Amino acid sequence: MRFLPSRLRSRLLLLVAAAYIPAAVYTVWTIQRDREEALAAVGARIQSVLHEASTDNDAAVAAGRRLVEAWTAIPELATGSRATCEETLVRLLRSAPFVASPTRISKDGIVDCGGRTAASIGVNVGANPLFLRVMREGAITLGPYLVADSTRPALLPVNVPLRDATGRATGVLSVGLKLDWLDRIARNADLPGGTIVTVADSTGRLIARLPYARTVGTERPKLDSIMEADRLRGTAQEGLTVRRASDGVIRLIAHRQLQSAEGTFVRLAIATPPEVAYAAPNARARTRVALLLLAAAVALIIAWYCADVLVLRDVKAILTATRRLGAGDLGARTGIARHDGEIEQLADSFDTMASRLEERQERVRHAERLESLGRLAGGVAHDFNNMLTAIVGSADMALEELPDDHVARSDLLTIKAAATRSNSLTRQLLDFSRRTPLLSAPVRLDQLVEQSAALLVRLVPATVSVHVHTQSERLVRADAGRIEQALINLAVNARDAMPNGGVLTISLDNVDVLRDDALSVHMHVGHWVRLRVSDTGSGIPSDVLSRVFEPFFTTKTVGDGTGLGLAMVYGTVQHHGGHIHIDSAVGKGTTVTIWIPEAPGEPHGDDELTPALRASVRGARVLIAEDQPEVQRLVTRLLTRAGVEVHVASDGLLAIEAGRAMGASLDALITDFDMPGCRGDEVARALRITNPELPLVLMSGYASDGWPDDLTGTDRSVLIEKPFSTDALLTALADVLTPPARS
Repeated sequence: MRFLPSRLRSRLLLLVAAAYIPAAVYTVWTIQRDREEALAAVGARIQSVLHEASTDNDAAVAAGRRLVEAWTAIPELATGSRATCEETLVRLLRSAPFVASPTRISKDGIVDCGGRTAASIGVNVGANPLFLRVMREGAITLGPYLVADSTRPALLPVNVPLRDATGRATGVLSVGLKLDWLDRIARNADLPGGTIVTVADSTGRLIARLPYARTVGTERPKLDSIMEADRLRGTAQEGLTVRRASDGVIRLIAHRQLQSAEGTFVRLAIATPPEVAYAAPNARARTRVALLLLAAAVALIIAWYCADVLVLRDVKAILTATRRLGAGDLGARTGIARHDGEIEQLADSFDTMASRLEERQERVRHAERLESLGRLAGGVAHDFNNMLTAIVGSADMALEELPDDHVARSDLLTIKAAATRSNSLTRQLLDFSRRTPLLSAPVRLDQLVEQSAALLVRLVPATVSVHVHTQSERLVRADAGRIEQALINLAVNARDAMPNGGVLTISLDNVDVLRDDALSVHMHVGHWVRLRVSDTGSGIPSDVLSRVFEPFFTTKTVGDGTGLGLAMVYGTVQHHGGHIHIDSAVGKGTTVTIWIPEAPGEPHGDDELTPALRASVRGARVLIAEDQPEVQRLVTRLLTRAGVEVHVASDGLLAIEAGRAMGASLDALITDFDMPGCRGDEVARALRITNPELPLVLMSGYASDGWPDDLTGTDRSVLIEKPFSTDALLTALADVLTPPARS
């Protein structure tokens, strides 16, 4: 079996493991809560036992007090002789097994009856503060606890004054109450193993302990400090805590204060190890952890299997297709059928991307073919413009020589008109090859639309009716050729949208944007000319409408479109400072609306050169840099006839040498762009080094890069496009010449 790469497998296993983090956190939380609940249950249990023991102690003390009070009424104990007293005590002890060591003390403080042993008789306790207090106050008083030993439990002394028949104090009867409820706790409470029951006083003396230990009766300063601190904090009555006991072992301790003599502090405590409480929770915790680990192991095994068996195939297919695509195989596909899984969706996305990349590559190849065709078109236009320049210039010169009634004038005018119309053909070729700079001059858009309509009739089939409505005579500053090309592109798109015929409508009107509604139409306040091209075709879907201006985006089949038409229209409109918007609905047609701002000025035209302008160029010394002989001869003849001194150079290097030789006597440079040796812009820059104000007339029939802005953007330079008329050339020269520059 093939396995996933180690990095991918490790990440997948980490993801599966990470998925168990919440379960692990929950398990830890439940274990901790279980331990806390178990500890609380054990605490509640030992507190309950402690409460029962305290209740038994209170009941024993109350019963002992009543018993001793009853004994004080027996004359043999109050005033009888020692023998009578001894006999009476023996008899009374048979019916009171919970008392021990009854002792009678005379009013002088001498033990004269009872006692723990015979040695007690005759002992003088007259100086004992407790004896003095009982004699003084005449009330029942509890004495300090007596520690237990291995033969008897701890005792709580109850001291009662003895009186004769007249009520006179004759001594004190002291009886010890047995704390045998400790034994009952040990027998009946079923305390957890390791539990210790203790009775201690505030001096740190251990009065009793279950199980019994030799430490009973000893004083422990650490226990004394703990109990004293509790007493001072007011927590002596009862409590439950987990802390280190006096023997250094951490235990769960429940404590409760017992009745004791005034001024003393006695506490009953039950201490059990927390491990006892944690035994059952720990067992359950081990089970939970084992189940969690088992479930995690099973999940990891399943994930491992699914990753290696179910995922590997698709991942390997994607990796293989990726490598093929990276190697240049644009036909690479994963071959994975579309499903709902993430891997399948990834494969589908890859296939879609590869398909679009292949389509884009085909468009690039198509665009490269168009680019090659464009370069060819530019070269053809270059040669064609040179020939048209010679034709138009020669026709102008011939017309100047012939009288107005000469029979050949009409033929020459026809030749000039045909050559001028041919200029529009070369302009379209250069626009197609994108080799012309964008010009700008005041034009009437209505005249341009009407002139273009004649061409549109030949572009659309007879089944498409073309309607033109122009209601604007405003001027706009525009490149007429580019506007005409944009209009043609829109008309061609409309034609393609109406394969079965329809109506193509071109309308032109004025729009004035006021201050109040400027934001509504997204245009600044001013006067605009609105051009609308509408068709009754198939329309554009909404998902396609948002992308129609993207370069290379087309809905046409491969080979039928480049995706550049609307992109070029959009760029042209933006360059002219205008706006464009498309409204379309499937089955209802499309309307493209273009707004172009109005521009002041007069329409651009080829006006006749006035005698004053003709005279302004006479006598100027001009250097002509032109490599085409027919254009070179024509320009030389035109300028020579106007009285201009002409010097000619057939390439760029010769032009630089000639210009430098002429020095300051050179009045103007007329140069073409593409020439052997070096280009026209390099010639102009070289000559302007020595003469920064040198006037320039820049001729352009074809430019691979175009004239730079530092040469065209000054008032001492004019750009003139081939073919040009005699008047256009002389006007351009007159515009750049200034009186100081003429000889």
